[in-house]
Amino acid sequence: MAIVSLTTYSSKLKMNTLITLIIPDSPNMDKPMSERKVLWLLHGLSDNATAWIVRTRIEMYAAKHGIIVIMPSFDRSFYFDDVNGMDYFSHLTQELPEYFEKVFGLSRKKEDNFIAGLSMGGYGALKAGLTYPEQYFAAASFSGVIALEVLANFRDTQREKEFPFIIEEFINLKTSKNNPVNLLALNKDIKLYVSCGLQDELLSASKIFEERAKSLGVEAEFVYRNGGHDWFFWDEEIENFLRFALY
Repeated sequence: MAIVSLTTYSSKLKMNTLITLIIPDSPNMDKPMSERKVLWLLHGLSDNATAWIVRTRIEMYAAKHGIIVIMPSFDRSFYFDDVNGMDYFSHLTQELPEYFEKVFGLSRKKEDNFIAGLSMGGYGALKAGLTYPEQYFAAASFSGVIALEVLANFRDTQREKEFPFIIEEFINLKTSKNNPVNLLALNKDIKLYVSCGLQDELLSASKIFEERAKSLGVEAEFVYRNGGHDWFFWDEEIENFLRFALY
């Protein structure tokens, strides 16, 4: 597979942004890009567009399954809009799909698009998938912050200074559309996969999400096994999700 490092200007972010792509190289171009499945793969709080390609075997998995992988950069935005004037969530769900359709000819069909992420990226993936289920066939969170109730319990002065846009959500935790557990109430037509290590300090977030899903009758795959908040766990889980979503 070919690894592409792309820098492009974003009107939503008002700046240049880095995106890493995994696409078929010439010997493997047995079908056009428009007929390939696309995985949108999101990073965590301290990483960027290079994290997954450096830390995991995602290139091998992409080759094995014949998919395209798009790994954008979202800084420490928590995939929110209006963060210092930048609309990260709209960049992910609106600007980038349109850009890759027009420039690379990628499919925007629901059945051809999947989204997943770790930690902060798990939050972003489920938020995107549940907000725009017409765009994604499946969504996955690995060790994700998928219940803002957990962040509310972790409040401190530093977090309040850095993430005032999240602190604002704590006022309306039960109704906020930025809290993935609330989006479950709409009973979206999307396959959901949630995993977390039993030794992960964010395990409670996945448990809260599972409890809400079951109470609403929303089907999802929940996986809990030995593991921490680390790349060993996430490397295994990304291929587990691909098997879940593709077959």
